[in-house]
Amino acid sequence: MFAPARTRVVRNRVLRDRVTRDRVVRERVQRVTLPERLTAWICSELGSSVVSAVPQAGGISPGPAARLELADGRRYFIKAVAESEAPYMPRHFRLEIDVLRILPTVPYRPSLVATYDDGDWVALLLEDVDGTHPNLSDPAVADAARDVVRAQTRALTPDPLRLECDDVAATVRRWHAAIAAIDPVVRGKLPHWWRQEEPKLLRRLGSLPDRMPPETWCHFDVRDDNMLVRTDGTMVILDWGMARSGPAWMDEMLLALHDVTTPRFDRRVAEVPAYGVGSDDGREDTVTDYLLCLGISLAAVAYGASPVGLPRLMSQRRAESHRLLVGAARRLGYR
Repeated sequence: MFAPARTRVVRNRVLRDRVTRDRVVRERVQRVTLPERLTAWICSELGSSVVSAVPQAGGISPGPAARLELADGRRYFIKAVAESEAPYMPRHFRLEIDVLRILPTVPYRPSLVATYDDGDWVALLLEDVDGTHPNLSDPAVADAARDVVRAQTRALTPDPLRLECDDVAATVRRWHAAIAAIDPVVRGKLPHWWRQEEPKLLRRLGSLPDRMPPETWCHFDVRDDNMLVRTDGTMVILDWGMARSGPAWMDEMLLALHDVTTPRFDRRVAEVPAYGVGSDDGREDTVTDYLLCLGISLAAVAYGASPVGLPRLMSQRRAESHRLLVGAARRLGYR
């Protein structure tokens, strides 16, 4: 059903401060076919045969993804993964299914059409969006993306889902634990200012989980390659597999990470509106500590073997760690 396609990594076009813009993982190892039971489910669910399936690159899953065209002209998007092949991925798909089943239909979020889960293969059939990833280096495009993220944040504050999964605070606690247990060899690869100030900075990060209240249902992976610009200029936010409850400013801050190596990031963060919640207070310091915590924790897990299907994962973790720590150092006044 799926024709072979060259694997590619979606890259940002603009390099800033000679820091790579290849964000974390945006890589998909293409499969040629789906299992017959999943192919049969697609035809049965849609009531029409598939006449075209165009594989899509990008994304963190090693499973297949494609834009489908049916014999009756309808179009959909499907993505799937097998637990037997990528045991770390189906939980993200299942979370996205839970999220999309609850969230209301809005123009900036693709609708969930159908789901499949046989205990091994998990698949989502979604509304197809004809669009391209936004160029966030264009200020007007970045503003439009910010406006969509703000609309979503307002709609999801306070958190209307309350799903039973880790929130941002729990995630940050794991990062902090990874930093405290970092391998001495990896520690030697960290920036000189971290090595010199490590005890003080670790104490600073110790309170970070307490500054991550569960105020909003956060997408928690807002970035250029998780957004599409339709042909009419409207924007869509994709991929809810990382979602969790956290502070109201989180998603807009994550969008601004496109510019984390420059003062433009600082201006973007300063412009995040108050939402009348607890995390409005002390936000600037908390954002700085978040960059620091994520940057160091990524380095802590960036020197092992990459999982099957994600051969560039470790190099991309190192690149993203570097970007984040460039931003944290600037905000902390380190050189």
